[in-house]
Formats: sequence, structure tokens, C-alpha cells
Amino acid sequence: MSERQSERKQRRIMEEAERHFLSLGLRAASVDQIAAAAGVSKVTLYRHYGSKDDLFVECVRRITDRHFCELDDAVAAQPTATAGLAAVFAHNIESRSRYQPAFIRDMMGIPHIWERVRGFRETKAAALITSILESGIASGEFRDMHLGHTTRLIMSFGEAVPRLYPYDDEQEAERFLQSLYDFLTGALTYR
Repeated sequence: MSERQSERKQRRIMEEAERHFLSLGLRAASVDQIAAAAGVSKVTLYRHYGSKDDLFVECVRRITDRHFCELDDAVAAQPTATAGLAAVFAHNIESRSRYQPAFIRDMMGIPHIWERVRGFRETKAAALITSILESGIASGEFRDMHLGHTTRLIMSFGEAVPRLYPYDDEQEAERFLQSLYDFLTGALTYR
């Protein structure tokens, strides 16, 4: 098999895996269905990705990269740090429809999976949060604060939110995220 064929198969596997995992989560998605939808055998799938968990983690990495690229663009398009923070929350509310509750629960709720994805998600989140905070402090929009501590505090919400988040009630989920945004904005600004 040529390298090109192998790359095409790998791309098809990843596309189908993302589609299945995003709609069903890790637990409910079937490797047999992913392989069939990608037009490859299970052996081929496992040759490219050693296990269902490995395939899921790679999907989460790719989804995370895209998500944070979108967030970076949304924040960069804003005139102020507060508007950038609002853009993060608005983007997260808007993008919820792409991430079904089962996907989020399996990503964050299965300990051995969360341990594998947590680091790169936290690295991207910390960079984005720190950038927003630096911009807000520099412009006088946010009060002066210790960037490292404040970034870690805000990120701790990211750890707690999945346990508190009302996944199955869209309106309540939006109110929840709006309350979190209001709380953080009030804590960071001089208001």
C-alpha cells in the first residue's frame, strides 16, 4: 500500500471516528461501525490507532485544536478584553451543538481518558486565558492581578463546570454559562 493510500485511509478513519464519537461518545460508538463507515477493516483501523481509546484521544486532540483555533480567531476579532472573554463564552454556547453530552461526559468523565487529554486541553486554555488577562490588564480594563494564579483559578472552573453543567437542558445550560461569564467578568473588572 502506498503512503498516499495509507494517509487517505487514516483520514477517512478519523473523519468517521469524529462523526461517531461526537454524536455517541466513546462508550456507545462502535469500532465496527467506524471501520465500516470509513471503508476499512477493523485490523486496518487498529493498525493506525492501537485501540478505541487511542482513536478517541486522537479525535479529542484534533477537535481541541480546531476549537481553540476558532476561539483564538473569535477573541482576536474583539476590540476589548471583556469582549474577548464574552466571545469565548458565546463561542462555547454556540459550539455546544457540535459536542453532544455523551461526548463531553466520556471525554471528561472517564478518568483514564481525561488524564490523557487534560494536559493539551489545559495548555491551550491557559494560553488563551492568559492572553485575554494580559490584554485586559494592559488596557486598564481588568484590575492588576497575578496572571498565573488567576489563570489557574479560572481554569479550575473548567474542572468544576462539567460536574455542575446541565447537559440535558439547553436553556438552563445557556443560563449556567451566562452566570459563569457574569461572575468572571465581575471578578476581573473594576465594576
